Amino acid sequence: WIHTIPYDEATGHLKEVYDRIKGPDNNVDNIMMLHSLRPHTMEGHMAIYKYVLHHSNNRVPKWFLETIGVWVSLLNCCSYCVEHHFQGLVRLLNDDKRSQAIRVALEAGRIDTEPFEEHQKPLFAIQKY
Repeated sequence: WIHTIPYDEATGHLKEVYDRIKGPDNNVDNIMMLHSLRPHTMEGHMAIYKYVLHHSNNRVPKWFLETIGVWVSLLNCCSYCVEHHFQGLVRLLNDDKRSQAIRVALEAGRIDTEPFEEHQKPLFAIQKY
């Protein structure tokens, strides 16, 4: 098990980094808290995350990037990450019925059928080895 430092016990640089990424009620996602012993890696994690999902030159819709996040998380068997990315998908797509249809298709490995459009299907080329 990885030892982590919760928000309310953080000091110094870790506290500063947590203050930049925390959510309501001082919540820090578990995936970010994994970096608590080495806060500079948390900063790297956030930089990559922001460039992938929030860069101004990004042409792929954010909801679809979260969909790819769900797919990759399923391939990696990371249930925490599946839930994290799925919640982002639900929030960004703002269509519960379609979000659920996407999740069902991904969990069944049906990436070549609806609810995906033809131009989206090649983006699921990532396969489990």
